Amino acid sequence: MNTGLEPHAGKARRQRPRPTPKWLKQSNLEATARSRLLLVLSVLSGEKPVTEAIAEAKISRGLYYQLETRALWAMLSALNPAAASGSSSAQLSAAMTRIAQLQAQVERLKQENRRKDRLLLLTRKSLRAPVQTPHRGRWPKTLPERSRGGNRLPLLIVRARRCDAPSSTPSGAPSP
Repeated sequence: MNTGLEPHAGKARRQRPRPTPKWLKQSNLEATARSRLLLVLSVLSGEKPVTEAIAEAKISRGLYYQLETRALWAMLSALNPAAASGSSSAQLSAAMTRIAQLQAQVERLKQENRRKDRLLLLTRKSLRAPVQTPHRGRWPKTLPERSRGGNRLPLLIVRARRCDAPSSTPSGAPSP
């Protein structure tokens, strides 16, 4: 019964032919190196399974995996931009240190940018907000007596009302 989890259960995978590059066949590479390279590439491309490849080459499975690992490391080092320019391991470690420094600097600058954006937002909000007065609406006609417990005006309103009262001096200067 097919559960859908194994779409090709029991079926052999159809292999498509993949031609070997012409430059690889015609180059003056050493015969052993060329055959090992073709072996690893044919397995990695899916042209042959590992078992068939090691049987043809008459090598052990462990040797094949060693060759594959060495080939992959060689490809990585050849395709690495820092290694392509002929840099040594000291230059590579210096480049890695510089990359780490730059990543730390990017994180610091991102944090600083977020902080400054937040300050800018708060500044814009504070400039946009109207000046708040301590009292809204009409002033009461008479101040409630202090002897009544529940209806007292806050001290701030009482002080503001005293400041709003007309000055008794004729010149309009505030009284001492």
